[in-house]
Amino acid sequence: MRTALDPDGPFGRFAERLLMLELPDLPDDRRASTVAFVSHRAHQVPGPLRAGVTLLSVATGVAERVVEPDRVVAFLRSTELPLVGELARMVRSLAFAYVWETWPSTTPTGGAG
Repeated sequence: MRTALDPDGPFGRFAERLLMLELPDLPDDRRASTVAFVSHRAHQVPGPLRAGVTLLSVATGVAERVVEPDRVVAFLRSTELPLVGELARMVRSLAFAYVWETWPSTTPTGGAG
């Protein structure tokens, strides 16, 4: 069964766009692997947290249909609103840990180093 937290769902699309901005030189195969990892971890968080992440992901997906997706990512990336800003922080922390643990020679912009 497909969910909002799948790599090709709203959560995965958000994670991919965020990584394109945060790590612009990350090769496509590494970005796809990172998004898959982040999505997998999002599926594993405890129930109440998963419900919140799913709700934010669905809201992000709806907003992307109304507003340009890059504007949605830019807002979530920079907002200080409680809970809303946590989605970008969660993706960023999981993704960065995965990238530098998996490929230690990665440059600060995501290049293969």
